[in-house]
Amino acid sequence: MLKGAVAERYAGAVFSVAQEKGLTDQIEEELKGILEALDASPDFRRVFYHPQVSVSIKKEIMKEAFGADVNEFTLNFINVVLDARREVFFNDIVTEYTRLVNETKNVAEVTITSAVEVPPEDRDDLMEALSKATGKDVRVQYELKPEILGGLVIRIGNRVIDSSIARQLERLREQIREIQVG
Repeated sequence: MLKGAVAERYAGAVFSVAQEKGLTDQIEEELKGILEALDASPDFRRVFYHPQVSVSIKKEIMKEAFGADVNEFTLNFINVVLDARREVFFNDIVTEYTRLVNETKNVAEVTITSAVEVPPEDRDDLMEALSKATGKDVRVQYELKPEILGGLVIRIGNRVIDSSIARQLERLREQIREIQVG
């Protein structure tokens, strides 16, 4: 509960100011870039999220790492998050900020998981069908997970459409268990 409330409050605040300044897209890219850097470096991630590392050291590291590459507004926002000791919610804040940006642009973020690479011609058809079904422009991210065996798992926001073979086998297994042997 707290996680969602914190993310909504901080993302909403930064979004409204970014919108006033006409920086919503730039701020989104910069925040996502910072998240990618955190994901790419275990040491950076450990320092950023560690509660015993002082705020001043974290701010200095962020300024050194990103000061030349991001808008001053983005850096100031990171400092506000650090000052409030809310860095543990940073990923959720960025996710919520992206949701707000997408909402204003009528864009849906879609993740398609498949067991094998989806061919380019099928990707175009999928994007068109998803766009038509949602009534929005779609941004699609593809993931490979051989353990689903086949089919697709499509995630649109909080909705999941699971047509994977692994899920179908799971349903079949459940049906067999329900059969009473008399």
